[in-house]
Amino acid sequence: MKLAIQHTMLSGQTLEERFQKAAQYSFAGVELAVGGFSGSIFEHLEEIQSAIRNSGLPVSSICTTRADDLITPDPAERAERKANMIRLLQLAEELGATGVVCVPIRPPSRLPDLSPLGSEDDLIEQLLVITLQEIIAETADLDAAIFLEPLNRYETRFLRTLSHAARIGQKVGHRRVRVLADFFHMNIEETDIPAAIQSVSSRIGHVHLADSNRLLPGYGHIDFNAGLRALKQSGFNGWMTLECGIPGNPDKTLPESIARMRDYWKQA
Repeated sequence: MKLAIQHTMLSGQTLEERFQKAAQYSFAGVELAVGGFSGSIFEHLEEIQSAIRNSGLPVSSICTTRADDLITPDPAERAERKANMIRLLQLAEELGATGVVCVPIRPPSRLPDLSPLGSEDDLIEQLLVITLQEIIAETADLDAAIFLEPLNRYETRFLRTLSHAARIGQKVGHRRVRVLADFFHMNIEETDIPAAIQSVSSRIGHVHLADSNRLLPGYGHIDFNAGLRALKQSGFNGWMTLECGIPGNPDKTLPESIARMRDYWKQA
């Protein structure tokens, strides 16, 4: 089990202090949240490399923000976001991270409904597949993956289930377009989390961990034991990243949650 934590969840005045804190808690890696940097993440390369070197922890992955979503109505903005995704994949490769999280589109962005020629969702999907194919072609020398993340119905109209993300990956037709399974979102959108995981297990490349109330695992009602069992039985060996709120004293609740997750994994 490779357990990571987003850097914004950790205390510290500097990125290095946050990485050191992650090492103190016995995490195996740190996920960088693009929105957790002053200015552009690309301006912090030396700081990131120093934190990796001095903590001994790798960067597991890079998580994007709403401003990085690939699909918007404006063609010039789409081109800019596509170029930014390419730069993030290059950064991930340079840092040794497995890939970059990608949410296609979120409100308030909307595309026109061209029915009967095609619905808004049809248009989004066609644009997304073409854009992803172009990104893959323009980064053919990289191994870093694109992790498509389904969100819940309150955060997006498009891409809410693992099966949909897997279908998009199939249409793109490349191994580097993978599915991200987020337990918080799955709890809302999937009728059966273990079954949903098993149905697309070969395409899952990354996992986000948060309980039903978006707090640490163990503070809500999600059955992580069953979900982790499905992942383990499918042969998943990627990163699982905490992306959630921390109740109470982190020095107490974080280690407790980590131990709980590792116990679940052992029992799976």
